[in-house]
Amino acid sequence: MSPLINDDNSIYSRILNDIANSIFISGDRLVTTALAKKYNTSITPVREALKQLQGEGFVTVAPNSGARVAKFEYTTMRDVLEILQLLEPYLMEWFVNEHTAEDYQQLTELVEQMETADDLTFRQLDTLFHWNMYKVHYNQNAVNLWRKNRLTLMAIHSNVSLNSSRIEQSIQEHKEIMQALKERSMKKTLVAMNKHLGSSAQYWSRYIGKVIS
Repeated sequence: MSPLINDDNSIYSRILNDIANSIFISGDRLVTTALAKKYNTSITPVREALKQLQGEGFVTVAPNSGARVAKFEYTTMRDVLEILQLLEPYLMEWFVNEHTAEDYQQLTELVEQMETADDLTFRQLDTLFHWNMYKVHYNQNAVNLWRKNRLTLMAIHSNVSLNSSRIEQSIQEHKEIMQALKERSMKKTLVAMNKHLGSSAQYWSRYIGKVIS
């Protein structure tokens, strides 16, 4: 289960997790009977979960064609990226001063794992890297807003791979963040984070924009 999803084993959480982890990608049909069989449940909780996911924008439902994973517009991706670029420096400021040696070690291990990870695993590790920094922030409303938009971004790019050069660049950016955190330098950390966010936004706008526009 993705760390961004409340692990309550609900059908809603399990479907959302499969969307976030590219089991279901943009445009895929979500057939209630097949989902009920997959998750070993009845049709009613599947329908309720799809209705909730529709309300959150992860699923669309059309007459005569049923439910599908949403096909996101370019403007949705643009808005999500802008929200994340505003939220992450705010959440990071608290972490710079409050993180422990154990927190730092966990992040170090994640970056080390990134260096040998495949595309999907890399993206999961990247999400976990950011989540571990933000999840204990005192402003849980801001954390939940970040979590929702990060899940949306994961759904948007579920059917597009990161190229090797972007993965290498991103790993280097994570290392720069780690070095700044080690020094507990607020200025350096925010510069490194904003560089990382800007590079990520540029990449997704360039490559994903061509696919979903």
